[in-house]
Amino acid sequence: MIMHEGGCLCGKVRFSVTGAPRSVFHCHCYSCRRQTGGAVASFAAFPVQGHFRWTAQAPTIFHSSVGVTRRFCPTCGTPLSYEAEKFPDEIHLHIGVFDQPDDLVPVAHWHTKEKVAWFETADHLPRHPGD
Repeated sequence: MIMHEGGCLCGKVRFSVTGAPRSVFHCHCYSCRRQTGGAVASFAAFPVQGHFRWTAQAPTIFHSSVGVTRRFCPTCGTPLSYEAEKFPDEIHLHIGVFDQPDDLVPVAHWHTKEKVAWFETADHLPRHPGD
């Protein structure tokens, strides 16, 4: 079984997840950009039950909007995950917090109608304007 591990910048919050991701993608929505401070956020979506666990200090929780939970390190502030009621039993983990991020290759761009105007990518992945 494939295992992925990762954690925050200071190393206090760690996680492990087994199996292949359900999806790997870039998100251009306003709230993901604000939460990360970047022009785009990149995620790998995994099932939670029986696959995902926090292995060190638990992250801090922030409810960024109705039905949305974001988690981050309370010490260094690293954004770690996105969870939404519309995706039950799924956690979206930021690709940049994985120990081996090269193993997680994005297949699409989401919420491109909200992207920063000057941000362009050279890939030919499918683009989805919204949900």
